Amino acid sequence: MAAQIGYVVSCLFSLLVAIVCISITFLKHKKSYKKSKKKLPPGQMGLPWIGETMEFYKAQRKNQLFEEFVQPRITKYGKIFKTRLMGSPTVVVNGADANRFFLSNEFKLVISSWPSSSVQLMGKDSIMEKQGERHRCLRGLIGTSLGYAGLEALVPKVCNSVRLHLKTKWHGQEKVSLYRSTKILTFTIVFECLLGIKVKPGMLATFERVLEGVFAPPIRFPGSKFSRARKARLEIEKMLVSAVREKRKEMEGRLEGEKDELLMSKLVSGMIKGVISEEEVIDNMVLLVFAAHDTTSYAIAMTFKMMAQHPNCYALLLQEHVDIKSNKIPGENLTLEDMKKMKYTWQVARESMRLFPPIFGSFRKAIADIEYEGFTIPRGWKV
Repeated sequence: MAAQIGYVVSCLFSLLVAIVCISITFLKHKKSYKKSKKKLPPGQMGLPWIGETMEFYKAQRKNQLFEEFVQPRITKYGKIFKTRLMGSPTVVVNGADANRFFLSNEFKLVISSWPSSSVQLMGKDSIMEKQGERHRCLRGLIGTSLGYAGLEALVPKVCNSVRLHLKTKWHGQEKVSLYRSTKILTFTIVFECLLGIKVKPGMLATFERVLEGVFAPPIRFPGSKFSRARKARLEIEKMLVSAVREKRKEMEGRLEGEKDELLMSKLVSGMIKGVISEEEVIDNMVLLVFAAHDTTSYAIAMTFKMMAQHPNCYALLLQEHVDIKSNKIPGENLTLEDMKKMKYTWQVARESMRLFPPIFGSFRKAIADIEYEGFTIPRGWKV
């Protein structure tokens, strides 16, 4: 009995010491900024470490981050405000001017800095975690598959995938879930057209389990969102490692001069040459699947919604496609040159993405004190 009481007292004392240490750190941090005359943006920091993280997660779970977390604070404080998220003091900025300023100062004033859960699930060797030369190297490898030659080879493959999807998922159906349908389609296109991997039953569900944990608290407790996401990530990694090693074996046995424009082939080629590691190939494939399919499916769904609400715009877009089709023989695929003629279609897509952005924002970290809109964003803070 005495031992149990001693254990409880020890635990309570440890908790008290932790609270005192956090409070002292918080007060010292607050005091130092009062002394330094730096004008911080308005906003609430909340409790030490926790801040407004719970409100952030609550809005995120409902897929209402902007509507329930960001918008009310914009109304109260303006387009720039401070908060504390996931243990980090954070400044939230909004609008095209802010995006232009911070993105144009990448590596000068800010660097990419995503939450721990996102990094662990996307991969520490993905491009979002790389800086300087490694970032340029990976960007170059990925960019080559999306150049003119890569896109020229990609467009007919995408056409075939769309045609097959409509035939098997849409034709003969009285009702179609548009968003779900676009998720299946874009996932298939990314895997089969961009990576050259055949989609098997259950693959999309596994990737979606990972996505659920990207902004979840990084707690490895059995049954938690993050724990389930980690397990799904290991399943994906196992599958991709097998596909990458098979592709490497195929490419090493291929005749010199033979090549394809698949993104996975470009990455594996870099691995064969010793430019990047297998871990970098896997992590960037995982990241690109999420970056490409989830955002694209949402953008397509919202574009369809906007066209349904604006029949005059739909009529103009449809006429543009009818004009292009009139110069094609039945069954002939579109080409990259045909895509370039879809100027009004591109305007519609851009306007839809402006009104309904596919992502709520991104995370950066200030690597120097930043003066912006009359406020100071201190070095080390998240943006």
